[in-house]
Amino acid sequence: MRVKLICIVSMFLFNAHSQSSLFTNSKYNVEYYCPPCGCPDDDKTFQSPGVCASCNMAYNTRVKGLENKPTNTSPRRAAAILLFDYADIMDVTGPMSVFEHAGFNVVTVAKDENPKRIGRYTDLTPDYTFLNLPKVDVIVVPGGGPAERNQDMDIVNWLKEKDKSTDTMFSVCSGAFYLALAGILDGNEATTFASLIPALREQFPQIKVLNNVKYSNNGHVITSSGLSSGIDASFEVVAKYYGVGGAQDIANHMEYPWKRRNDYVRTQLADNYIIGINNLIRRFATKYTYSEGDMNEWEYRFILWSEVDKKAFINLVNAEIEKLDGFLKSKKGKTFIKAEINHKDLKNGIIELNILKKENKTEVSLRAKRLRPVSSSKS
Repeated sequence: MRVKLICIVSMFLFNAHSQSSLFTNSKYNVEYYCPPCGCPDDDKTFQSPGVCASCNMAYNTRVKGLENKPTNTSPRRAAAILLFDYADIMDVTGPMSVFEHAGFNVVTVAKDENPKRIGRYTDLTPDYTFLNLPKVDVIVVPGGGPAERNQDMDIVNWLKEKDKSTDTMFSVCSGAFYLALAGILDGNEATTFASLIPALREQFPQIKVLNNVKYSNNGHVITSSGLSSGIDASFEVVAKYYGVGGAQDIANHMEYPWKRRNDYVRTQLADNYIIGINNLIRRFATKYTYSEGDMNEWEYRFILWSEVDKKAFINLVNAEIEKLDGFLKSKKGKTFIKAEINHKDLKNGIIELNILKKENKTEVSLRAKRLRPVSSSKS
């Protein structure tokens, strides 16, 4: 027994010594460091993988012994964000934040050097004007009132000129109208803010205007639908240069759920069946308690004012449902309505209204659902 124990201990010591030798004599030596971000621990080195205590970013690595590995580093990209008075603030700052986190050199540009009112309350002074902007990889064209009507033709002509020398032209929301006027969207797919899609389609029949995507991408031109969709499309721009994996890593770091081209498109949400009826019912309610759904189903709930004549209320709502475009048929009772409608974008669906007693209150449930469910997983 003693001999056997000595053998086991000897083998253990030998293996431990061998592993230690392998480590100390390893061909490779790993070093961990905080990525440059401006925190006190920038470029400090650490002994093991982890997260920086100062900035909460995961450590980067350097490996000695890989000096001969071929490098495949991407150049630092540059993005210029167009400023004009009353550009929407999210259209400007959403892409700005994404590109900054992606390591782009981000600058702003405007027709002249004067500060521009972004949104209603924020003034931004442009870094460059149309005359002195250096070459950039991406030009971002935000939306906002002036992009939708009475467009500044100096902006349109500048975009037309820069299109030839800029790798990516990117519009957010109604910024698509600027690109359309410049002829940059001719023959391409494009999208814009949901309620402006008919106007873009009518004004520019040479463009294939899409109403079922968060953004379009033909390689050179990327357009997004409204507001926060510009953030999703910004990740699409980042993916063009640094790959989908790199873009997703940045989204994860920003704690942002990157929604792809066909995810949760405003014009495709099931609430489009009942959005007008919803606004009508609110007038009779003392409290709006619930709203949730997706592309296939949506439900609103309200607390009905106690003085409402329920019979008159049901008759009125049913009459208004019958006025909806694509109305097919309906059935109503003392406390319910069930109607079928053929919506121009969503196709056939059901609208249901139910009046329910909840404790001492009367609740109204307004629901809508597609008869043919769709998936948001299309690419």
